[in-house]
Amino acid sequence: MGQYTVLFVDDEENILHSIKRALIDEEYRCLFANSGNEALKILEKEKVNVIVADMKMPEMDGLTLLKIVKQKYPKVVRVVLSGFTHLPQVLAAINQADIYRFITKPWSIEDELKVAINQALEYYKIQEEKEQLTKALEKRNEMYQNLLKTINNKMQEINNNNEILREIINSIISFFIQLCKMQKSIDNLIEVMLNAKNLLSRFILIMPISTEKFSPTRLKKDLKKDLSKPDKMLNSIVINIDSNCRNIIFESWYSIILFTVEEIIEWIGKNNIVETIKLMVSCNEENNKFIITIPISDSIDENLAMFLIILKFFTSKFEGNIRLDKVNGQNSIIIEFGMKTAEKIVN
Repeated sequence: MGQYTVLFVDDEENILHSIKRALIDEEYRCLFANSGNEALKILEKEKVNVIVADMKMPEMDGLTLLKIVKQKYPKVVRVVLSGFTHLPQVLAAINQADIYRFITKPWSIEDELKVAINQALEYYKIQEEKEQLTKALEKRNEMYQNLLKTINNKMQEINNNNEILREIINSIISFFIQLCKMQKSIDNLIEVMLNAKNLLSRFILIMPISTEKFSPTRLKKDLKKDLSKPDKMLNSIVINIDSNCRNIIFESWYSIILFTVEEIIEWIGKNNIVETIKLMVSCNEENNKFIITIPISDSIDENLAMFLIILKFFTSKFEGNIRLDKVNGQNSIIIEFGMKTAEKIVN
């Protein structure tokens, strides 16, 4: 018990000397004070585990001292060593100062004092372990609660995404029926169904989808990384970031933004619409819009238009929009997503 400390308080020097001699070989450290005030000063500086105090002392009696110890240092185990044997004094000490043990004078060093101190230290150790265990259990319980909350949130996301997936499939089916009524050619219908099948397959891989924070620089890096894979077989890609949004952290549907842009770029690359694919990443903070512009050829291919209509079924469920428009006199695909500014980076 070398890591523990016991403080003895008694106004009689001979009693303190007697205790000191008797306990010199014990493993715990012993401190001594001849008054209540001196004991309180020691407690301010030292970590004491057990205090053994006489009841009858001048200036501050033992009961007053132990009541202060209980209030200021509640973990310290309190033991009374006193000549008081009257029941009222004993009960007052036990009830008011929450005394662990009451030893009456005269006492036996071996049979009473040492035994009482060892038991008090053991009690302190048990209380300390109990507190540590309680904290560990509380921490583990908090961890489980957070885990459960995370799982519930993920399940809710999955359920929401599943509902969105059903809506997307229904929209595609309705669009396909509409094309059939318009007596579109078999080739057109097959093209629509293949595009829908491929988009659905890839969309399922990125589920569940939730909002997250990202920077335009991260988007540029991820696009470069994903689109440089050997199976993509794309033309050269140039990605520019507008200076107005270069130092902004956005919060939006990042995975669906990445999905949308990559699907469009792959379609453009495989159909050789332009030699060099150029992207301009910008934002409109006033309207809370994150914008990606992709210039294309002068003429609008019908298959591209059909592909964008199907892709829009996906993006529209996540505050997104795809449209064809002229930018600086050139036909362009404009991708817009609702966003909010999460943070501005100060250089």
